[in-house]
Amino acid sequence: MPWWWRGLFAVFLTGVLTGCGAWDAYAAGAAAVPRDRCHAHGLRTARVEAAVRVDHDDRTYAKVSSTLTVTVPLSWRPAARLLLGTGSDGYRRAMRCLARGDHDGVETRWEEWRSAEPAVTPAKDPSGKTAEDPSGNGGKDPSGKGGKDPSGKGTKASSRDRARWLKVRLTAHTWVDQRGAVPVGPWTVWVGEGRWDVRLTPPGPLAQARWREITVDPGRPGARSATPRPTTTTDGGALAWRPARAHGAPPVEVGVEPAWPRALSALDDSPPYAVYDAVGGLLWTIAVVLALWYALIVLPRHGVPDRVEQRAVTNLRNWSVTLLAVALTVQGRDVYLGAVGAYEDTPDWAQRAAHAPYAWLASVVAGALLLLFARPPRAAAVLGAALAVGGAVPALAPGLVGLDAERFVRPPGPGPVTVGAVWGAAVCSLALPLLGGALAVRRVLVDGGLWRPRRPRPRLRALLAGVGAVVAVLGGCYAMAAERDWNRASWLSPHIDPTGWRTDSSGACTWEWGYGAWHRAELRSGLLWFTDTAQWWWFGMLWVLSGLAVLAVLRARGTRTARAVLARRGPKGVDRVLVLLLFPVMAAMDIGVYAASGAVAWWWFFLSLFALWGTLRLTGHRAVPARPLSVSGEPLAATLSASHRARLLARSRRHRELHAALRGTAQAQSDEDVAARRGAETRLRRLHRWRASTGRADRLPRDVSVVDAALALGPCDTWWENGARAARFTQPLALPFSAGLVWGSHLRGEALTGTLHDRLGLPDVVTQFALWQVGYAAAGFLLGALWQELPGRRGPAKAIALAAAYALPIGLFALGNWSLGEEQTSLALGAVSMLLIMTLTGFRMDLETFRGELAPGRGLLSLLPAVYQTRYLSIQFAWVLAQAAAMATIVQFVADNGGPPWSFTGVNP
Repeated sequence: MPWWWRGLFAVFLTGVLTGCGAWDAYAAGAAAVPRDRCHAHGLRTARVEAAVRVDHDDRTYAKVSSTLTVTVPLSWRPAARLLLGTGSDGYRRAMRCLARGDHDGVETRWEEWRSAEPAVTPAKDPSGKTAEDPSGNGGKDPSGKGGKDPSGKGTKASSRDRARWLKVRLTAHTWVDQRGAVPVGPWTVWVGEGRWDVRLTPPGPLAQARWREITVDPGRPGARSATPRPTTTTDGGALAWRPARAHGAPPVEVGVEPAWPRALSALDDSPPYAVYDAVGGLLWTIAVVLALWYALIVLPRHGVPDRVEQRAVTNLRNWSVTLLAVALTVQGRDVYLGAVGAYEDTPDWAQRAAHAPYAWLASVVAGALLLLFARPPRAAAVLGAALAVGGAVPALAPGLVGLDAERFVRPPGPGPVTVGAVWGAAVCSLALPLLGGALAVRRVLVDGGLWRPRRPRPRLRALLAGVGAVVAVLGGCYAMAAERDWNRASWLSPHIDPTGWRTDSSGACTWEWGYGAWHRAELRSGLLWFTDTAQWWWFGMLWVLSGLAVLAVLRARGTRTARAVLARRGPKGVDRVLVLLLFPVMAAMDIGVYAASGAVAWWWFFLSLFALWGTLRLTGHRAVPARPLSVSGEPLAATLSASHRARLLARSRRHRELHAALRGTAQAQSDEDVAARRGAETRLRRLHRWRASTGRADRLPRDVSVVDAALALGPCDTWWENGARAARFTQPLALPFSAGLVWGSHLRGEALTGTLHDRLGLPDVVTQFALWQVGYAAAGFLLGALWQELPGRRGPAKAIALAAAYALPIGLFALGNWSLGEEQTSLALGAVSMLLIMTLTGFRMDLETFRGELAPGRGLLSLLPAVYQTRYLSIQFAWVLAQAAAMATIVQFVADNGGPPWSFTGVNP
């Protein structure tokens, strides 16, 4: 080797050995000279006003609203950038100096929300001083002797310079929904167990500005402590500080002791409170399973060779076991995550990513259980096995695909093989339960006779297309919401990618990843948690399958005994148990969450069940079939059956004709008219004749007419057909009400913000609308099936009892919310909607009963005067108008939901 090669190698080796020390020396020297990117010296003359308000009333989570107003001189170097577009990096840099401080890297605030963009407007110097004349004399002679400015421009300069200021107003808000530090604007709320501290933590560039006023409104019940001592209070009771110092922000700290419901809500993600919430949801499912098992035990072994009923009962039994296993898999995992504190927002946020891959395994197990229940054809079973392998292998053996969950959500990004494997696992673990759920629904519908498809076996191609479309829509909405949430949290970060070496305050040399690297890491984090989020979307709809399984058994048993002579009296025995069980499973509103915890939600299952049972028990004797006959005293239901329908309809028509004749001769006094009136009355009394079950002559109950008896039968021959007919009637009637409830809970006010940023918020709007329709259909079925047991002579009156059973749990829940100071979102609207829909459905059922009298070319509404007569018709119209007015009032004054938009903290650089 030549000597000059050896010399170059020695120089290179010396540079390598000494390079790090030289870099450390340079970094230490650079750190000794503080960098002032925000030119804080130009903000010493800025005026700052800060206010914060803690709102505890009528909400589950306390809301903290911050307002920061900064009046900056145009002489401040970055001030002109505030006039640029909000998407420019210069604007973000200048705004970052005022809102966050001198930080040039990526910073995200997932807890902070903005209801509006910062407002930048021209303003005058509030002190009357100009930027060039800090004395405040406006260019006049400092001596005060009336001398002029030597330049002769003092007056003009003073008028022009007073407008050389910009007023920046920043508003932000957050919800106290976690333990620890919750930043919002220039404030930080330190949340502990039952004790909160609101501290002023101004950004560095504003630390030496002139703070004119600082206001803290602690809300009810008020402040526990305040340091330093407040200068004054406002008219609303807020604490105010007006610092006497020329520069600098006082260390304001206000202690708040919130009401215990707000304190518990803030700890809902922390153990053990997160465990209580998860256990409450699991107990609700267990209560449903136990109720199904009770119904299966008391089912009689009648020995009738009805294959449809046997299949329906077998499906119900198998589904109860499948539902329990799926709930233990999905909700049991949630109990474990709550116990280990996986939902808490901690500084070690990346460690939570280690729990995400196990969602793939839980979804695969749940999907396999659903698929086993559905007993799919061979092609679907092979497809399910392939999806199970694709979802389970990366979770069980992450090393095979190079997956390290904690590093996966941090820069730098892994290789394409790892990202592809995670993407495949997310798709497979979602597609499998969707496939199993679709096939399970088909099995329940087909085996129970609820649906007769054209093909005996499902078309695998169509099934794949449907599941693929759902997965694609969910994935697209998830990605858009994740991107929108990232832009919200990182809105002040520079969009350039300043990846490189950085030095901290101690002079240590570190590698800092820039905006692009963290953005990609957030996308990977969303992909990793996709299955966990989607899991609760599809699991929350399994109650529909439970209701369909119960309906299949009811249909099989109702049609088997459909033509029995006395089968018209409604469901009895175990059928009645299943009908009552259908109410909390499908029809009742999903309520029971207090202080952001579902620990007691399972009680509402039993409360809804006993609400309907108690209502029927207390009011059943007022039903028309329960009225005693005039002579024998036995109930009308003992002899009232479908065989009487034709005679009752004919006698009802004659009854109305005779009443019309009586009204025509009511004022006449001639002998012929009196005789005609007496003859009509005699024929009316004959129409009132009836026969008891013994065959002896009897009479209808005193206050029951033949029209009432005909309406008590309903439009169909069996209680099952009446229920199915009423369920169909509810669907067009419920469309506007379902849309209104979805609008109030998902698309109105702050709820819209939550929907747009919720990972599956937009798909949830569609599914919630469909689920409301399903719930109203179930309520309509109950109205028709219990038609003979509900009190009242007309359909609108029968709806009152069912609506009362629906509203009773809602009223108790609302009373609890009122006592805890929480919101009442959509509760009153839901109760009134049910009453109005059932009332209109009762109208339609009555009209359908007399459809045979409809004249050709006439609409169904033309039967209203004939069915209800004049005096009844006016009462019914007034009743409907009163309900409509009540609903309009509720819609006008519906309360805000008061809850925080859902957001998952993917990365926190």
